[in-house]
Amino acid sequence: MSPRKLFVKDLSEFQLIGLLASALGAEHDPTASGDLLLSIGDDAAAWRGSDSATILTTDTMVEGVHFSLDWTGWEALGWKAMATNQSDVAAMGCMPMYAVVSLGLHDDLPVEGLEQMYRGIASACATNGGAVVGGDVVRSPTFFVTVAMTGSAGGEGPLLTRDAAEPGDIIAVTGSLGSSAGGLRTLRDGLVVDGKAEAFLHNAHNRPSPRVAEGYALRAIGVSAAIDISDGLVDDLGKFCAASGVGADLRADQIPVDDRLKRAFPDDWLSLALSGGEDYELAFAAPAETVAEAARKLDATVTPIGQVREGGGVRVLNADGDEISVGRGGWDHFK
Repeated sequence: MSPRKLFVKDLSEFQLIGLLASALGAEHDPTASGDLLLSIGDDAAAWRGSDSATILTTDTMVEGVHFSLDWTGWEALGWKAMATNQSDVAAMGCMPMYAVVSLGLHDDLPVEGLEQMYRGIASACATNGGAVVGGDVVRSPTFFVTVAMTGSAGGEGPLLTRDAAEPGDIIAVTGSLGSSAGGLRTLRDGLVVDGKAEAFLHNAHNRPSPRVAEGYALRAIGVSAAIDISDGLVDDLGKFCAASGVGADLRADQIPVDDRLKRAFPDDWLSLALSGGEDYELAFAAPAETVAEAARKLDATVTPIGQVREGGGVRVLNADGDEISVGRGGWDHFK
C-alpha cells in the first residue's frame, strides 16, 4: 500500500519546518563552516561577524505573478527562488552566505512538491554558494516564496554598485540575452520549436545560472559599476543610468544572442534580448582596458554592447547609428 499523500493542512507549522529541513539533505550542513551560531529552529539565525562587508538581499516569487506550476516544476521553482537572490549578491561582487526562506501556503499544496522545491533550493546552494539557515511559514490564499540572503565581500575594495558608471565607460554584458524570455513564451503559449532549442530555452527560464564567480572577479579587477539583468536589459540599464546620473547608448547589432533563440524566434529575438528579462546575466560599465581584462579573465563570455554618455536615458542604436524604438520593455510589478 502506498503512503498517504500529505498536504499542508495535514501538518503543524513545526512539523512542516522539520520536514523541509530534512529535505535539504544531510550534506546541506551550514554549521560545518564553524561560523554559524544558530541555524534552522530558533527565532533567528546568528553568525560571527567578519572584517569584510556583509550584504543582505531579498526576492519574493508569487504564484500567478512570477511563476506558474503549469510550466515550472517544483524543483526548478526552488532553484530559481534561490538563484534570483544569488544573482543580486553576484551583482554586488560578493559571495552568497546565508539565506532564510519564507513560505505563504494554502491548504491544498502538496507537501511532496514542497519537499522537491527544497531539494531545488539545496541544489542551487551547492552549485552557486550559500546555505539555508531558517525562515517562516504562514497560511496564505496565494502561494509565495520569499528568500532573503546575505553575501560577503570577502576582502577589501568597494562593492559593485549601480551608481558608479562614468561617461566614456564601455558597457558590457556576460553571456547571452533573451533566452529566458524565449523559454517563458514557449512554455506559456505552448509554442513548438526545434527540440534542442526548446530544451535550452526552457532551461534558461526555469534554471538560470547566476554569475557569482564572475561578479566576484569583476570586483577584483577593478570594476565598480554593475547590475544584474532581471527585469530586461533596457529597463535595468535605465535604473543603472539613473543611479549614476548618466545615459547610455547601446548597439543593437552587438547584443549577444544565442543562435537557438534566433532560430526559435526569427522575428522577435532582438526584442526578447532587449526587454525580456530574467536572464540573470551581469551588465557592467568600466574603462575599455578593464572590460578587455574582464574578457580575458572571466569564464563567461564578455561582450561590449555600448557606451556610457552624459545626459540620461538609454538609447538603442542600429548599425548606422540611428536610434530604434524598442517599445515598453522589462518587468514591472505594477504595470
